Amino acid sequence: MIAVFFGGRSCEHDISIITGLQALSACKRAAVGVYIDGDGIWHASDSFDSVNAVRNGRFKAKTVHIRPGEPYLYCKNRRLYKISAALLCMHGMFGEDGSLQGLLELSGIPYTGSGILPSAIGMNKLYSKRVFEAAGLKVLPYEAVTRDSYLSDPLAAVKPILDKIPFPMIVKPCNLGSSIGISMADNLNDLYSALRIAFEWDDVAVVEKALVGFTEVNCAVLGDEDCTPSETEQPVGWKSFLTFSDKYSGDVKSSRHKIPADIGIEKNEEVKELAVAAFKAVGCSGVARIDFLIKDDDIYINEINTIPGSLSCALFRGDMNFSTLIERLIEIAEKRKKRSDRLRRMYTPPEPIIGK
Repeated sequence: MIAVFFGGRSCEHDISIITGLQALSACKRAAVGVYIDGDGIWHASDSFDSVNAVRNGRFKAKTVHIRPGEPYLYCKNRRLYKISAALLCMHGMFGEDGSLQGLLELSGIPYTGSGILPSAIGMNKLYSKRVFEAAGLKVLPYEAVTRDSYLSDPLAAVKPILDKIPFPMIVKPCNLGSSIGISMADNLNDLYSALRIAFEWDDVAVVEKALVGFTEVNCAVLGDEDCTPSETEQPVGWKSFLTFSDKYSGDVKSSRHKIPADIGIEKNEEVKELAVAAFKAVGCSGVARIDFLIKDDDIYINEINTIPGSLSCALFRGDMNFSTLIERLIEIAEKRKKRSDRLRRMYTPPEPIIGK
C-alpha cells in the first residue's frame, strides 16, 4: 500500500492538499491518503475527494500514526495498512524539511523525494545559499539576522546588512516558502518593518539584494544518482516578486507561464545545467524544482524546492504524465531504500583477549 502524505502544520498546507489529492487520483498502485491537519493529527482514508471537503474537515477517516521499526499505519493499537512506500506531497515545515523523512527512516518506510539532510538544506534559505556558493554557483548578495539580535539592538543587527547590500532589498523568513512573510525594503524604515514581518514566521531572516528588471525562470530535475532536467518555465505577470496568489492561482499550463522560458536556446540550456548542478550539490533525490533569477548575462540561483507543488509535472514533456511521474518517484524511493539496506548498521567489537 502506498501512503500519500499531504497537508501538515505549515503555511503551505492548502497547496499541499491540492498536490496530495492529485497524486492520490493519479497513483496506479493501491494507495491510502494520510492527511495531516493543522494541529498535526494524522487522518487516513482511501476516499478523500475534494479540496474544500478536506480543508473544511468534511471527511470520514481514521486517526492514525506510525511506530519506529514498523512499516505500518496504526489506528490505536491495530494495524491498518502495511506501507510499501510513502509518497510525500508535503510542502513547507514539518513535511519538506526532513522532519517527516526522519520519522519514516526510523520506521523503515521508503519515501519519495530527498533524504533528511538535503530536505533540511533545501528548506533553509541560508544554508542552501551556502551550499550553492561552495559548489561554485552564483547567488545574490545576502545576510542573515536573528530575532534575538534584532530585538536586542536593531541598528547593530542591520549594520552588516547595510554595509553589504544596497537598497532595494528583499527580506525572507529563513524556513518558509510560497512567498509568505516576504517583503521588499526600499529604505531603512521598510527594512525594520520587513524584518518584523519575517520574525512572525521564523527566528532567522535572510536579506538579499533585490534585482530590478530581472526574469524569473524555473527548472525541475528528476532522478537520483542519474538525473534529468525538465523544460524551463517562465512565470509571467510578476511584479517585484511573485506573491502566493501569483504562484498558485490558475493552471500552470495557462498563459501565466511560458514553457520553455523565453530566454533563448543558449540560456535555456545553461539554466538546465545549473539546475542539475544545484540538485547534485544539495544531494537531492526524486524531483526538485530550482528557481533562478536572470539579469543581463548573470543567472542567480534563488532557491530549491525539494517537494515542488504538483511535483512540477507540467515542466516535463514527452510521455511524462502525472501517473508516470509518481511511478518513477516510487521506483527511485524503493531503489534508494535497497541501497541503504545493504549498508552495515551494527558493529560488534571483538572480545578482548584476557591473559593467556
